[in-house]
Formats: sequence, structure tokens, C-alpha cells
Amino acid sequence: MRQRSASLHAKYAITLALAFAGGFSYGCHAAWSLALGGGIQVLNLTALERSVRAVLSAEHGAGSAMRVAQIALFLRTLLFFVAVSYVLAVVPVQPLAFLAGLLAVVPALIWHGLTPSAARS
Repeated sequence: MRQRSASLHAKYAITLALAFAGGFSYGCHAAWSLALGGGIQVLNLTALERSVRAVLSAEHGAGSAMRVAQIALFLRTLLFFVAVSYVLAVVPVQPLAFLAGLLAVVPALIWHGLTPSAARS
């Protein structure tokens, strides 16, 4: 599973770098906003991966471990929405560029899903 997630993170880094380079045509502020959205998404994906691993490992353990893992997954989701809301409300970013940074993960996920599993392992 480490190999597959490392591959996904590499594809996301490539996708985000291309989006960041394209953001410069709209100015430094747009590129900065895009990078901020992408950075939040990188942290979100890392926390999501750890939360899912905790849930999967807790399935074979005690019931309290499963509850703690589910709470961690919920807190990660809540923290993501709080961070996005805070940035959009308080930080002077360009909203569309920021959202493009958040959504740059979608092409990476599609690319990762289309890669044959033999190449991923």
C-alpha cells in the first residue's frame, strides 16, 4: 500500500506543479492562492491516508480502537473544512485559484486510477 500511495502523491505533485506553473500567467497572487489550496489538499490526503489505515487496522482490534479511528477520521474532515473556510474568509486569496489548487488532486486521482495495477505494484 505504501508504493501505491507514494505513486499517487508523486502524480499529485506533478499535477500541482503543472497547475502552479500555469497559475503564473494569471499573476503571482493567483499562483500563491493555487499553491495554498494545493498545500491544504496535500495535508488532507496525508491525514486521510493515516486515518483510513487506522480504521483498517482497528477492524481487527478492539471496539474502542475502531471508535478512536472513526473520531480521528471525522476530526480530519472537520479540520479540512475549517481550514478551507478560514482561508476563504480571512486570507486574501483569489477564490477560483485557491479552489483550483484544492481540485488539482482530481486529475491525479484519475491518472492513478487509469494506471494498470501491475505498473503500480
